This record gives sequence, structure tokens and C-alpha cells, in this order.
Amino acid sequence: MSRIVSILSAVLFAGGCYAAYPARPIRMMAPVAPGGAVDVVARIVSQKLSVLLNQNVVVDNRAGANYIIGTEIVANAPADGYTLLVTAGAHTINPAVYKKLPYDAIRDFTPISHIANSGGLVIVVHPSFPARTLQELIDMAKASPGKISYASAGFGNLTHIGGELFQVMTGVKLTHIPYKSAGPAVNDVLGGQVPLMFGPSPVVVPMVQAGRLRALAYTGLKRSSQLPNVPTADELGINGYEATGWYGLYGPHGMPRAIVERLSRAVKEIVDMPDTRERFNALNLEPIGSTPEQFAEFLKADLKKYAEIAKKAGIQPE
Repeated sequence: MSRIVSILSAVLFAGGCYAAYPARPIRMMAPVAPGGAVDVVARIVSQKLSVLLNQNVVVDNRAGANYIIGTEIVANAPADGYTLLVTAGAHTINPAVYKKLPYDAIRDFTPISHIANSGGLVIVVHPSFPARTLQELIDMAKASPGKISYASAGFGNLTHIGGELFQVMTGVKLTHIPYKSAGPAVNDVLGGQVPLMFGPSPVVVPMVQAGRLRALAYTGLKRSSQLPNVPTADELGINGYEATGWYGLYGPHGMPRAIVERLSRAVKEIVDMPDTRERFNALNLEPIGSTPEQFAEFLKADLKKYAEIAKKAGIQPE
């Protein structure tokens, strides 16, 4: 009898703890430098989540190794809901391009919500770059193999994979220059140090609209509503070329179900807010706000997808 009472007491105590969540500030890991696309999404979500949970949600930027450094911190954190991770497609690309990761991209995390999709990357160049169309870029690259460099947010990042797939499908040779995250990469393209980037929409669309970068093409299969005059690469003759991304919220493996569900519901509420949708639209993002189960299924499919793309692009794991 005493054992049954003890078990019931423990259950009631645990339920009370979860009901009181969050009792202290939450750390939201953004495994990129400030200014990158993941950082932008993390800050939008964290601000709204702070209000909904009546608790501070603090973004912690830990850039490096194509999200691996910040992601590993979350994988090793207590599964109590006080350390979360906002990340993107690199999470499911990394297993295909790195020989060994310090975590398992599926087993070591708790999927919470698929926040949003990015309709595609924008192929951008510095305004001083001679190519004014995608075909001119291809012609220049074919005339001088390896002489044109493109920046990415890191080896294995979608901004890298998009460039590799572009080379495979057009028969050109570019030189890849990886950075720690999108922010520093875009800054060097803006400064003219690197002429080309397959840039994340949330970061480069405002730069294109301001005339600071020139857009040659969009990597989604339909045009961006923010850049309606920019054709897709598919339209321009690279039939079937597509590089699209996503953003999601995770916690460490083993998070209490009650906390996971509360956070998932909160994300859904956030992405359904009119001002959030307006901000996402300006960044060329499609709001999702999925259940944990839907996000888990999406991740499994995405892992398979990028394993096939990496093989097709001939990327040798590092």
C-alpha cells in the first residue's frame, strides 16, 4: 500500500512540476551567428513565446561546424524543457555529409514543431559582378572552371548543397567557400569579397529589395511572392532544380510529453498570429506549426531526401 501511495505522490508531484513550467528562463539555442536565417526565426519565435509562457526565452547563439556545435549542446542538455533548439535543414543534411556526428540527428532529440518552410534560396551576386542573368553566370563559369567562388553558411548547409546541385545540373565548376553561418557569408558577398551565394531568403531578400544584391534566380519551383520578377532556376532551363528549406523547434531526447505538447501548441499559436504571418511573409517563409508527430515524420523523410541528393551531387563526407 505504501508503495502505491509513493508512486501516486510522485506522479502528482511530476504533474505539478509540469503544470508550473516554465518556472525559470528558457534558453533557445540558435546554432548560428547573429543575423543568419535561423537566428531571425529564433528571435521571432522567442519573443512571442516569452509572452505566451510569461517567462523569458533567451536566444543563445553558438555558431560553428554547420550548426553542429550548438546542436550538440542541446543534445547533451537536461530534458527538462529549459534548453531548446531552433534549427533548419542542415540538421537532416549533416548525417549525409559528415562521417561522424557527436549526436544522432533523430534519436538524441525530441521534435516539438515544424515552424516554417522556406520556399527556396535566392541565387544572388554582388552588384559589381558582370553576370546579370543566370545564363551569363553559367557561361562565365564554363569559360573559367573553378574561378568563380560562392559563399555558403557552412559545409553541408543548404546554401552549400544548393550550390553543389547547381553544378551537377549545369555542368559548371565553382569554388565553395564555407563560413560559420549565413550572416558572415552574406556580409562578405555584400562587401564584394565573394561574388556569389545561394542565399537564404530571410537574410538576402531584404538585401535584394534594397538593391544591395542582384538576384539571378530563385531555387523554389514557383516564384517568390517577395521577388515576383525573379524567375526560378527551373523556368530558366535547369529543369527540376529545387533547393528549399525549413525551420523547426526541438528539445533534448526524453522531454516530458506535457511540456512538449505545451510548446507545440504555443508554436502553432505563434505562427497563426497575423503579425507573425506578416513578418514571415516578408521573409518569404510559409508558416507551418505542426504537431510533434508530424514533425518527426517530416524529419525522417528529409533525412532520406538529402542522403539521395548528397549521393547525386557526389559530395564526399568529411
